[in-house]
Amino acid sequence: MTSVRDLVSGLPHGRAFALAWPMIVANVSVPLVGLVDTAMLGHFSDTVNLGAVAAGSIVLSAAYWVLAFLRLGTTSLVGRSIGAGRPLDTVSHLQRSLLLAGVLAAGVLLIQWVALPLLMAVMAPAGEVRELATAYSQIRFHSLPAVLGTFVVTGYFIGSQDTRRPLAIAVTVNVLNLVLDVAFVGGLGWGAAGAAWATMIAEWVGLALAAVLLWRFLDPELKARLRRWRGQGLRRGWRALLTMNADLAVRTVLLYVALTFLTAAGGRISPDVLAANAILMQVTLLASYGLDGYAHAAEAMSARAIGTRNLTELHRANLAATLPAIVIAAAFTAVFVLGQDQFIALMTDLPGLTQTTAQYYHWAAWLPLISVAAYLLDGIFIGTGQSRIMRNCMLIAVVGIYLPSFLIPAWIAGEATNDGLWLSFTLLNIARGVLLGIAYGRLTRSGGWLSTAHAHP
Repeated sequence: MTSVRDLVSGLPHGRAFALAWPMIVANVSVPLVGLVDTAMLGHFSDTVNLGAVAAGSIVLSAAYWVLAFLRLGTTSLVGRSIGAGRPLDTVSHLQRSLLLAGVLAAGVLLIQWVALPLLMAVMAPAGEVRELATAYSQIRFHSLPAVLGTFVVTGYFIGSQDTRRPLAIAVTVNVLNLVLDVAFVGGLGWGAAGAAWATMIAEWVGLALAAVLLWRFLDPELKARLRRWRGQGLRRGWRALLTMNADLAVRTVLLYVALTFLTAAGGRISPDVLAANAILMQVTLLASYGLDGYAHAAEAMSARAIGTRNLTELHRANLAATLPAIVIAAAFTAVFVLGQDQFIALMTDLPGLTQTTAQYYHWAAWLPLISVAAYLLDGIFIGTGQSRIMRNCMLIAVVGIYLPSFLIPAWIAGEATNDGLWLSFTLLNIARGVLLGIAYGRLTRSGGWLSTAHAHP
């Protein structure tokens, strides 16, 4: 039996940091480019184009959120195969994921011609805004194959414990998007269409770069395996991929529903609350990008550890990722609390909105520290392939705790409050961490981490 001293001595903090910091930088670059997009349209276009991009982005974000399971599933399957000493299997997982990405992209591209007009009838007001939003989304959707392909390749790299190549891909896409945005929107005055073309071109370049980096990353034997698509047993092995991805898709949809509900419910309370919650959500997302770095590290390290069937190394890797993540979460909370006035002033100078944001700011400020367990355990459960538990825990947290804790008091009182809404969202994040923590303990006691279904993808 492993002693506590053996478990905590010489933890692989260096390895966890080496995996985490590139993903933190890559993640933080995403909202910065979004701010530039908004600034370009805000300064060199008009409110019609800005509104069109906002409406189109909601639809695209939903699609990308849901389909992100391709990255998560690939990371887990590849990492566990490497840990189990089956490197050739990683190429088979890559090929199946690429095939699935192609089928999904083709399906979405066909459906969007019918679905987009219907969605925009709900998301955007009739007239020029709706027309521009539809055109913007159609342009962007033509880069969906590139986005999904990049998801898969990025997942392969992270599963192989390489996060520097995903950093290079993300920074290239975001910087190119920024440069093209300035040229198309600021220089040529193309408005929403220019923003869409800038992003689409950047995403296809990102896929090309991902393919080059992947080819240079693979050794000769793996390259030879990747060249051959026939006779590699690709007709088998779909069950593990599809089952895991289905679980992750449901989990992601539930999380997206929770975030969308917060926005929609805030809008029903008052326009000021809707605007204030949008600002507070940006604060929350900023912290999540930082915390996701160590979640990705936990994902990669736990996948390899479970592949080697070494539970001691699994727990050591998880501790190595958890301890610095807690420090980072505490630092975010401290900065948010101490810098409240500065953060709010950065986001708005409207007196009424400033006051409303300040009234509810404490909820967002403390959320990083409250949510850190959920982020880390998400990474661990993804890496170890325990997707069904993740799905079930998210279902209980959203349907059993988050929605009832807001709707029942609002029904009893006859009105909803924003404090009640943020309390429910906080309980959601606590519940996710607690439920996954209980599951972690149960799997550890029962030896369920090494179940055949999950240890041998």
